[in-house]
Amino acid sequence: MLLQIDIPRDWIVEVEAWHWAVVLGAAALMAFWLYGWGAGIGRKSTGSGLSPAGRMLLGTMRFITLAGLGFLLLEPLIRSQLFDEEQPVAVVLMDESTSIFSRGDSAAESKQILAWTDGLRTAIEGAGMTAEWYGFDKQLRPLPSTSDSTWNWAGAQTNLDAAMRELTVRIENRNIAGIILASDGLVNRGATPDFGIDWPNIPVWTLGLGDTTTVKDRWISRINHNPIAYLGNTFPIEVFVESQGLVGELAQIQVYHGGELLKSQQWTTSGDREVQKCAFQLPTADVGMQRYEVRIAATSGEIDPSNNQRTFYVEVLESRRIITCIAASPHPDLGAIRMALSELEPYEIRSFQLANLQDAQALTDALAASDVVIAHDLIGTSWGGMPWTKLVGMNDTPVWWLAASQDTWTYLQQPNALGVEMTRSGDLTQTHRARLNPSFSALEFPNGIEEAIRAWPPMMGPFEQTTWSPAWSPMVYRQFGDIETNEAFWGIRGGSAGTSGARQILSIGKGLWRWRMRNYIQNGDHSAFNQFIQQQVQFLAAKDVRKRLIVQTEKRIAVDERINFRAQVYDASWSATREATVIVYLTDEVGQVYNRTLLLTEDGYAADFGRMADGNYRWKATCEVDEQTFEASGNLVVEDTQLERTNLAADHDILMRISRRTGGTFLGDMANITPESVVQEMDQMGIPAPILHEQTTLRDAVEWIALLLAILGLLTAEWIVRRRTIGY
Repeated sequence: MLLQIDIPRDWIVEVEAWHWAVVLGAAALMAFWLYGWGAGIGRKSTGSGLSPAGRMLLGTMRFITLAGLGFLLLEPLIRSQLFDEEQPVAVVLMDESTSIFSRGDSAAESKQILAWTDGLRTAIEGAGMTAEWYGFDKQLRPLPSTSDSTWNWAGAQTNLDAAMRELTVRIENRNIAGIILASDGLVNRGATPDFGIDWPNIPVWTLGLGDTTTVKDRWISRINHNPIAYLGNTFPIEVFVESQGLVGELAQIQVYHGGELLKSQQWTTSGDREVQKCAFQLPTADVGMQRYEVRIAATSGEIDPSNNQRTFYVEVLESRRIITCIAASPHPDLGAIRMALSELEPYEIRSFQLANLQDAQALTDALAASDVVIAHDLIGTSWGGMPWTKLVGMNDTPVWWLAASQDTWTYLQQPNALGVEMTRSGDLTQTHRARLNPSFSALEFPNGIEEAIRAWPPMMGPFEQTTWSPAWSPMVYRQFGDIETNEAFWGIRGGSAGTSGARQILSIGKGLWRWRMRNYIQNGDHSAFNQFIQQQVQFLAAKDVRKRLIVQTEKRIAVDERINFRAQVYDASWSATREATVIVYLTDEVGQVYNRTLLLTEDGYAADFGRMADGNYRWKATCEVDEQTFEASGNLVVEDTQLERTNLAADHDILMRISRRTGGTFLGDMANITPESVVQEMDQMGIPAPILHEQTTLRDAVEWIALLLAILGLLTAEWIVRRRTIGY
């Protein structure tokens, strides 16, 4: 048909009967007034006038158009129902770690798997299902479309737990027929597949990959060491060496630094499958990023000697930075801060409580050596006859003042050395939530901190309003319910604030320990709270925070991860500029230089160097702003964990346990199974029928174009006939 009009069948008109009477009555009266008996049509006619039949036809047309317009004024709705059929989906999950082809011909075996999965696609579609394809190593990798089954067996880790957590979200509340999992069963990251993973309520059919035969081999499975050590000290390392098929063989492990043998150890393998832990204390002689190498002497008949050596890097510092925490008396807020700072390896935390101080000289020595002082409820008080504000200021030491008691609030209610003054309306207190100042730029907190702070419990603080001198940059504002204010209770002085002297932080109120507890309840860890505290202390301890070029990258990264650089550039007014050209030069251990020009992003500049070979890299960034050249530099270590470079036999038993737990079946080695037999197994268990989804929509009748065109057509036709026969 050339013209097909979809006439709605389901109308909703919620009006009273008298509304209909008014609409139809008014339309009838107006039509009768124009075309009824005695309407004067004959007197206006320029010709013979209208016959009674013509008059009735035009009157009917006018009645219909007026009734239609009146009907639209009643705001009727059209209800439509759409039906969508969801076919059952078979999810194919492929292990893409390098251990799959650790012993065989990777090129030939990968072609076989590609051909097999192409046949599986055909079999799945032939059974009335659609296929979704996913690969996984350390995380899930969705393939672009169901017609693309190009796998990439280059993963340096196997984390089935992370892959299943993401996959579960993707397939939730969908018509899933089952999961087809192909793997060698060797998992080295995340929870154990048979007990730790929360499998969805869907059968999992498993297929075995890899070689299940045991061979002679010895390899370094793990090295435990501190990332940071200190000059002149020794630091511990633990090396775990695994052996299989080497009963009674002598093994020797050696640790080298700069070509010099530092430590060695020997033992005799006592079992067919053995794990040996070797512990060493290594000395430090040079400052900077130091490279150490662990080697195992190859044994006769060993299938793969390449995994008998491994390198690791330790950053050697001259000394730790000292953070001195001083409190008038014990308080949980200070405890929460200390626990957050305990994760910072380069910092040493010293704590003193004046209420039960036993060694005054130790406190004096700590103040003289401190890089940062955290002073809880000390402003407005003295020690040894000298105010704490003056005592700490004598050494120009960066300090974080915590004003959490009525005495400290009273001190702030009068002119003081800090330049922060509160009103004096009484001793009332109030609770308030917190929100980060959106224009605060002295620190760049990680994504998610702002939302987390808004959700943390209220703090208790004074009822007073606070006036901060221009030397301070407000960092955190009070918030009362959904009401946002610009009343700061937390500020930073120095650094980006453009002031001279030591950097300072002042926070007014108490309740930080509740923030830490809530962070753990919400996320299962304290990472957001810890980062919030750590970045402020690192800001205070930094020797030079006024940099026109700031470059950020990881200090340590795995060999299978991409190296990314981010940068911010500031002009002479300390405003972020987007008109600079930033270039990063990355130099490896043999002097090969790689460079990238950072591209503009929403929050600065960024560049991706991709994946690099393991080793110690030096980077240098340069940019030119206002005819001045600025530089930044640092070190970056790419570590090869070698998690997949073992010759462990494929563990198909774990695949059997996965299928047994989920109600599926272990189908055997992929090489011995046809794609059609996999689909037959699924069919025998029962492939779900297609699901019909019904969607109901409501739209205004005025949106039905056909009705509007019909009304317009009737009015046009009536006007033409009337014009030609009667006139106006």
